[in-house]
Amino acid sequence: SGNAGFVVGPNVTDSKTQVNNSTGDVDLNQLIPGYSTYDSTVLEFDFIPNNNVISFQYVFSSEEYNEWVNSSFNDVFGFFLDGVNIAKIPGSDVTVSINNVNNGNPYGYNVSNPQYFVNNDLSDGGGNIATEMDGMTVVLSVQASVTANQSHHIKMAIADAGDRILDSNVFIKAGSFIDAIADVDDDGVADGDDNCLHTPNPGQEDYDNDGVGYACDITPAPPQMEFV
Repeated sequence: SGNAGFVVGPNVTDSKTQVNNSTGDVDLNQLIPGYSTYDSTVLEFDFIPNNNVISFQYVFSSEEYNEWVNSSFNDVFGFFLDGVNIAKIPGSDVTVSINNVNNGNPYGYNVSNPQYFVNNDLSDGGGNIATEMDGMTVVLSVQASVTANQSHHIKMAIADAGDRILDSNVFIKAGSFIDAIADVDDDGVADGDDNCLHTPNPGQEDYDNDGVGYACDITPAPPQMEFV
């Protein structure tokens, strides 16, 4: 949503930005009701799959982390397959954005899906990752149904939200856009169904029923019941 060259590390500032004075995106506005987007960037194309599923991996990163988490500056992106967003938090219908994936503000408080967040903010003990961006998601996976041998359209869009400053970026893993099911942790559960994307958990145990598998859940395990 700014200057792609600003992605390059090391991280030396909390506020790297470029204002492009370009428009937002109508589809992205619909993902975050109440916000307006600015400085959008869009890549879209048609493709014809050989099979009935597509998948790919990506990372979302931003300079809005961590100081603007849970504020009105809620940068967002979307992958719209035939008009429907398929970039969502694993096991949910929730859009991936600054306010939906983070480790809180103040840092460590009022968190949202922190199991999918990686800190790189100098003010919060980060800075070891070779990018200027202050925070990012883990590698997330998209999986969606398509119709084999028919043309489909995908639109990949990202934008600032709330204002035009502080850049955000989305990275698509090279070679990961395929017409097949992906399973990044090799546990026999497709990424699109896996409640622990990066931790093998073939049984998909989720003892507290929060949508995050027990094998990767950072919330405390429920107490064991004792029978006397």
